[in-house]
Amino acid sequence: MLFQTPLYPEHINQGAKLVDFAGWSMPLEYTSMLKEATQVRKMAGLFDVSHMGKIEIKGAQAEKFLQYLCSNDIASLQRGRMQYNLLLNERGGIIDDVMVYNLGSYFLLVVNAACASKDFSWLRVQGEKFEVAIEDKASFYALLALQGKAAAPILEQTLDSAVLTLSYMSCGVFYYSDFGSLLISRSGYSGEDGFEIWVENEFARRLWQRLQEVGRNYHLALCGLGARDILRLEAGYPLYGTDMDEETNPYEAGLGWAVKLEYKDFIGRSSLEKLKRKIRRRRFGFVMKERGFARSGYPILDAAGQELGVVKSGVYSPNLAQFIGNGFLDSEYAVEGKEVFIKIRNKPYLALTKKFPFLKLGVKKEG
Repeated sequence: MLFQTPLYPEHINQGAKLVDFAGWSMPLEYTSMLKEATQVRKMAGLFDVSHMGKIEIKGAQAEKFLQYLCSNDIASLQRGRMQYNLLLNERGGIIDDVMVYNLGSYFLLVVNAACASKDFSWLRVQGEKFEVAIEDKASFYALLALQGKAAAPILEQTLDSAVLTLSYMSCGVFYYSDFGSLLISRSGYSGEDGFEIWVENEFARRLWQRLQEVGRNYHLALCGLGARDILRLEAGYPLYGTDMDEETNPYEAGLGWAVKLEYKDFIGRSSLEKLKRKIRRRRFGFVMKERGFARSGYPILDAAGQELGVVKSGVYSPNLAQFIGNGFLDSEYAVEGKEVFIKIRNKPYLALTKKFPFLKLGVKKEG
């Protein structure tokens, strides 16, 4: 039996194609993932991402605890802000990538659905050495992601102008009589301006419906996981379990910017100090120059047919009208504009290496 989000009846009513994703029955698409991904870049899209894990960290040593667990500098995370982070094992491998919210009296970790149970158990074990209370809160809330250039006016007209005080990567709790207490952040996984909204289960369908009513004037599209995957790859964002795992270190994954070796001690730090000096492969993008779909696991070759790496993710980008992907490449090839070949059904197809992102993003990093 698959888990169902509080919005499952809405997906059924609206004709979504549902798939099993990390044990959840989730919308893959409503009409067409290509059309949905295009509409997010043009105007706006609404996603149900309630499958994501939500773990609350409280207690006198909550900050100290997270500083020890996370690769980024939690001490620099101000109240009302959020921060991208990595949970690492002692070898420097990535257990999960997470978002950390500082909500003043407590912290909140948003974790990947496929890792939620593993993460929670691991946090509980690590927390035994600290004065902290760790609680799984995911079952109490739905999570909606409203993404695209029209996201701000849609949310303002659905709620009020107070939400527009949020700047990129900031968050806050807002109360509305129709929707209860909402935790809203200006963030997302699309590379566009947008908001992620935690809403109590009993109000989730009402908010979903209201956003659609307002969104009709802005050509708002309901979007599934297919469009989400296209958008995140266009933006160059990695997907845990596909582009990285516990055998991948942050430098290989292109996430060294989220590692602060100089500021503090944390799990995996000593391994990363050694690994940083000898990175032999890196996650890098490519654009197909011959028509071919580069799927996960396909070899990446040089002109002589020697293997340089392996594809991790590949999609057709409707916003670029090209097949794109990313994978791990020998470090010397992880630069812009190198000719490589993707081996598809035993035939090499020409591609050019490409820095992330693949297109200009609409994220508002200032106010």
